[in-house]
Amino acid sequence: KVDVSFKNSSGEVKDFAKTTLESFGIAEGTALDMAALFGDMSTSMGLTTDEAANMSTSLVGLAGDLASFKNINIEEVTNALSSVFTGETESLKKLGIVMTEVNLKQFAMEQGITKNIKQFTQAEKVQLRYNYVMKQTANAQGDFANTSGGAANQMRIFQERLKELGAEFGQIMLPTFEKIIK
Repeated sequence: KVDVSFKNSSGEVKDFAKTTLESFGIAEGTALDMAALFGDMSTSMGLTTDEAANMSTSLVGLAGDLASFKNINIEEVTNALSSVFTGETESLKKLGIVMTEVNLKQFAMEQGITKNIKQFTQAEKVQLRYNYVMKQTANAQGDFANTSGGAANQMRIFQERLKELGAEFGQIMLPTFEKIIK
């Protein structure tokens, strides 16, 4: 999925995913799945694969930080952050992000954007929502690294390590399993 989603930028995403367990409490496989999801949405909205890779890795890291900061599961945060691409706002409210049209217009004006949002391309809308979400989550950014020694994040790391262990075991057992089935 990552190779297809990011094409020539897939190496950057794969390298990033190798660091996510320690940096954000997210297993490598989970990080790759999340990045591919965000990447597919990015490119379908008109972003380049390079832009998609940068945005996706940033959102994966933000998801880890928000999950830590709000003490909620990563799937819930991932679903909410998908709103950057869809424009849906309800799930973001659970994270304390109120992304109304009025707020986005105000944010755009603060950024010096004078173009009417209704005239934005899909890629421009995604970029605006992404920038807005990043600004609104400034307090949570870096939270996992700052609190990784705490009990909640140590448990998160333990659970994610189990996922990685399961994936490694599956790769080792797959050839044997295929022989048995044949």
